[in-house]
Amino acid sequence: MKQALISVVLLSGLALVGTASASKTKEVFLPGQPLRQQISRIEGELRDGETYSELKQDERARVTDALARMRTAVEQYPSRDAMPEPVQTQVFNDQQVVNTVLTRAREDSRLICQREKPIGSNRTTTQCMTVAERARQKERAQQDMGQVMRASNTVN
Repeated sequence: MKQALISVVLLSGLALVGTASASKTKEVFLPGQPLRQQISRIEGELRDGETYSELKQDERARVTDALARMRTAVEQYPSRDAMPEPVQTQVFNDQQVVNTVLTRAREDSRLICQREKPIGSNRTTTQCMTVAERARQKERAQQDMGQVMRASNTVN
């Protein structure tokens, strides 16, 4: 009985891990949907400024250029089968660029909220920051601590 319960718990845990890892690798381009519609959807998400808010300007330019090349290929050739092999390869490579950059940007733009008590107060407040903002704040704190440590070493 005890061993059966352990097996059930382990299997349900593995199912959750599989689901979590599958959602982390969620790609921007969805299989089975027309490429032209997907390009339009992605361009709209880039314009809304919310989905990919942490996307750097150079990365945004890379994605926009790749989407423009893909749109040109899709407009020039009515179907994937009509595309010459070099064009298919270029479209595939552009899809990979867009998937890589935007998947990372989506993760960095995710909002995380925590309930915190400020120092000297018993009242909790909710602090919300994106993953990228939290990383920048952590990096800044580490740099500040490093400067304090270097300054204290030079004084002694």
